[in-house]
Amino acid sequence: SNTLKMSSSPKLFYWGIKARAYLATLIAAYTGKPLEWERSPDWPAMKPQTPFGQLPYLEDGEVKLAQSMAIARYLARKYGIDGGDNLVNFAKSEMLVEESTDLYNLVVKANYSADKAAGYAKLWTDLPPHFVNLEKLLTGATFNPTVLLGDLAIFAVLDTIIDLKADVLAGFPKLAAFHASLKAHPAIAGVAAPPYFKLE
Repeated sequence: SNTLKMSSSPKLFYWGIKARAYLATLIAAYTGKPLEWERSPDWPAMKPQTPFGQLPYLEDGEVKLAQSMAIARYLARKYGIDGGDNLVNFAKSEMLVEESTDLYNLVVKANYSADKAAGYAKLWTDLPPHFVNLEKLLTGATFNPTVLLGDLAIFAVLDTIIDLKADVLAGFPKLAAFHASLKAHPAIAGVAAPPYFKLE
């Protein structure tokens, strides 16, 4: 059937690192819902069974899904934190998801620069305008009335950036408080994976 039973338990295939599957693991942890994470996928042997020959990849009953943000959106909908029928909350959450992708791509660009040091130096000047705009969108401790996919998406990319530069949010106290609040959440604190990106 097209309506997937809530009892089905999704399985995520991706290496045990904090990278493109981090958001998916946060969604399951925050909502307290099941997600089996296969951290040592049989790769590249399983490549032909994935839609685009890449990881992350998710299986959940009839659903066979690639693309990290599609996986995140699917899990957020399945587990009830996509904004639901409230179009205002849904729209803001989706906007934040796209912003998180922009920020993640900036990190990727810096990490794979021919001159890595220069790439990261540029990153530290590129980020503050984004942080200014994000602070304007915060409504108290979160971006939405309750924590939605967009909130977790911004948290995930901020957490990834903070791994690289611990004081990156100095001068942005509201954003720092938002990150610290979710970081201290017991469920999120239990999501452990070593950082993938490194300055050197």
